Amino acid sequence: MFLFSILAALLLGFLTCHFIFKQAKTINIPFLVNLSFPAGLGLSSVIFIFFNLLGFSSFLIFLIEIALVIILILKIKKIIQPSPALNKGNGTNKIVYQFGWPGTNKLISNPILLLAALLYFYSWFMAAGIFIFDSIQSPHGLWDAWSCWNLVSKIICRAPHDWPHLFHQMNSADFHPDYPLLQRGFIARSWLLMGSESVWIPIVSSFIFTFCTIGLLSSSVSFFSSKTDGLIAGLVMLCTPFFMIMGDSQYADNTVGYFYLATIVLLTFARKGPSIKPHLLIAAGVTAGFSAWSKNEGLLFIVCLFSSQLTLLFFKNYRELLTELKYLFLGMLPILLLLAYFKFAIAPHNEIVSSFGESTLSKLTNPARYLQAWNWFTLQFGTFGKWEFNPWWLFLAGILFKGIYIKDNSYSFISNFTLLLLMLIGFFFVEIMTPYGLRYYLQTSVHRLFFQLFPSFIFVYFLAINGKKPILKIDASVRKK
Repeated sequence: MFLFSILAALLLGFLTCHFIFKQAKTINIPFLVNLSFPAGLGLSSVIFIFFNLLGFSSFLIFLIEIALVIILILKIKKIIQPSPALNKGNGTNKIVYQFGWPGTNKLISNPILLLAALLYFYSWFMAAGIFIFDSIQSPHGLWDAWSCWNLVSKIICRAPHDWPHLFHQMNSADFHPDYPLLQRGFIARSWLLMGSESVWIPIVSSFIFTFCTIGLLSSSVSFFSSKTDGLIAGLVMLCTPFFMIMGDSQYADNTVGYFYLATIVLLTFARKGPSIKPHLLIAAGVTAGFSAWSKNEGLLFIVCLFSSQLTLLFFKNYRELLTELKYLFLGMLPILLLLAYFKFAIAPHNEIVSSFGESTLSKLTNPARYLQAWNWFTLQFGTFGKWEFNPWWLFLAGILFKGIYIKDNSYSFISNFTLLLLMLIGFFFVEIMTPYGLRYYLQTSVHRLFFQLFPSFIFVYFLAINGKKPILKIDASVRKK
């Protein structure tokens, strides 16, 4: 039953993403897998919590998932069937599936690509081994996992119809019952289906989010730049020591960071080409909603996401931009409604929000807090990954060697870069306003906040140095329509 509960969620995500990309003539399997598996966990969590709050049993909710899977299979089967009309003209409307990794001939003819591929797969297997070893050593994860995330999953699992009432009685400072339920809901759903609280459910869930982050980053950079750059982008994550610690700790930082990346990637795909792609904008809205369903920082991400899109008013027709924002909002709306109900009807107040008052104003006007936070941010900037040496010089070397050329993806680069900048500013002010001791909060949170944005930063970086234009040519010109 363990495999069945996991595979059902993965299949739901895979078929849903397959259906979304039905208009594509070719489908890249690595990209589809790395996008769909975490999405499946998110969909299962939303479906479980929604119908659980309506009073449905866990088995009936699982039957609803299976029904959705069957419907999607029938829809996709109809889509990929050859059209008789096209066959008469020697045509076909079959979807072509691509494996996506470099072929043997390309590897042999390109030694740099061969070296990057060998290093990538070697690092991948080493990282997977470290993840499994650490998970066996600490099957319950680190502190926040067993004291907060998995503990609340156990409460939902042991009281599947009374947990909303129990949340009101919990001490928010100890258990954080106000935290969103993507990870908690999926784990509780799987435990209920299995009939036991297996430690392997949160381990496998964390493994999926950790390694699908690497896979999605690598495959998306490969599409917009080159296969070599895609492998290097994946290697950056694989060779960042603390990334595996964040993964096997069973915290939700890799989860929310994954959905930041997925949203930015889907938005970039949606704006690739002469016309907008509504289905991809809706998908980007769904993944943005999943980020808010993962951690409270995801709510800040949604605010910054819409704010960053407004910068395009200087470059695009405002009607076109409003249309894009409409599809983006429609994608996240169902998840935001469920989250709003959870926040206002079930969860207790968040500590930071409930602490707003006169003390907040004094903190915002205290120069010493800004200096302390700034010093800590700059310190963590080069050390948060626990690297042996500061890697930012390598990023600078990439810019000097390949140059910057963003004309082909100018809208995406402008909005994505603005989004990451606004997120950093937002994180900074959250630290300033914290009700906890500032030094304690900086020590325990800044490195994790940086890691949430790190995969997205790497994607935006490689989007800018795609290497398809002359070295050191900078062309960011855009024209208002």
